[in-house]
Amino acid sequence: PPYAVDEVVMSANFGAGGQTGFNPSLVGNLAPEVTVEGEPSMRAVVDEPISLSAVATDDGKPGRRSMSPAVGQTQFVPNSATGLRLSWFQYRGPGKVMFDPPQTKVWEDRRDGGNSPWSAGWSTPPIPTENRWAVQATFSDPGTYVLRALGHDGGLIDYEDVTVVVTR
Repeated sequence: PPYAVDEVVMSANFGAGGQTGFNPSLVGNLAPEVTVEGEPSMRAVVDEPISLSAVATDDGKPGRRSMSPAVGQTQFVPNSATGLRLSWFQYRGPGKVMFDPPQTKVWEDRRDGGNSPWSAGWSTPPIPTENRWAVQATFSDPGTYVLRALGHDGGLIDYEDVTVVVTR
């Protein structure tokens, strides 16, 4: 039989349904929309920060929900905080990229204090003015890097990339 993975299934797999795996508020959720400001290709110099910014908007579904502190809990289904957020991260590149301010992790780090939407006690940060997330990126080594601005509402995602050529 044919199977379909729709937006509700994707949202539940990210943990937006909470500990039950499903929540009626997931029905009709639309993915955030991310737009990187500036050029899709940039140049930088090792150890000199560059400025990046992206705008993310969302339909408000699912609503904001923090992760509860994990006191003697075992998780059998994915569970994460919900609400619009955006993180810049290094998608590709030969060295390390440091972001200021530090960015929320985009992967399931379930450890306490893991700065991840899947970490116990984590809360979605407030949305910045005009939905604009700004960051400074500093590169450790020369080469070509791809940085990704990932917008997430806890259930669905959108992203845009910036390519940065770094020299000494």
